[in-house]
Amino acid sequence: MKHLFILNSNAGKKSRVGELKEKISKLVLDGECIIEETKGPKDAQRIAHEYVSSSNDFVRVYACGGDGTANEAMCGMVGFDNCALGVVPVGTGNDFVKSFDRDIEDFLDLEKMTQGKIKTIDLLECSGHYAMNTISVGYDCAVAKQAQKIKRFPLMTGPAAYKVALVYCLFSKRKHTFVPYADEKKIEIPEGYKTQMMCVAGNGKFYGGGFKATPLAQFNDGNIDFLSVPTISLFQFAQLVGIFVKGEHIGHKKAPFIVHKKCKKLQFKDEKSIDIGLDGEIFTIKDPTVTVMPSAFKIIVP
Repeated sequence: MKHLFILNSNAGKKSRVGELKEKISKLVLDGECIIEETKGPKDAQRIAHEYVSSSNDFVRVYACGGDGTANEAMCGMVGFDNCALGVVPVGTGNDFVKSFDRDIEDFLDLEKMTQGKIKTIDLLECSGHYAMNTISVGYDCAVAKQAQKIKRFPLMTGPAAYKVALVYCLFSKRKHTFVPYADEKKIEIPEGYKTQMMCVAGNGKFYGGGFKATPLAQFNDGNIDFLSVPTISLFQFAQLVGIFVKGEHIGHKKAPFIVHKKCKKLQFKDEKSIDIGLDGEIFTIKDPTVTVMPSAFKIIVP
């Protein structure tokens, strides 16, 4: 048994690497303990892949960072049976762990994590890229992309950059021409609307720093939880935000324009390539197709 801790010093508002190393040093583990720090993009993926692919032992990997760190580590582990991933949420949004019937403090408790149970979840796949939590297209994907640009400005932290991007994209990125198909059937725009605002493919329930976008999603039901919203007015958007955060929007009288479906396959078609976000990682793909991979990945739950 190996316990591999991948620490991201850039996660969250301040680095917690020192604190994490101290806690790790006090653990009594039933195997080898390894600590690795990320230095740049894709390091978590590279580190996880190197250890998992070369080990004859079972490797419990703990991604200590945000959802991006967890996604990178997962991408380095997909396809291997000798491993499981535990997410230690010291990032900004930490949306993945919110879908579990656990307190976030349980995931931060390294003793509980190293003794945690292994469970199997589905994954979402698109053009060789993977997501554990959500895939998004349209407005919210544009927000994530814009926030990455804004974070480069002085004094702009992750949460501040995301809030600025939310407002900026409300006025510039609400109208999209892509057409979604669920299990080969076209998702029609509700009567009275002309374009799509956004679509979410959920494996987990939360994204965007706490929005409960796909409240009926389950990690192990073999389905994609699909949600689409047409281009609504700013007034309608303001009315929707509160119920969207709480996950009360499906079937809500103020949101009859929302389309919700369970499916196995999604495709987005457009004349131009489409920006698509997988757990917040943005890719530009021509007519992207999303499929569910049932019981494809092992995770650690405290």
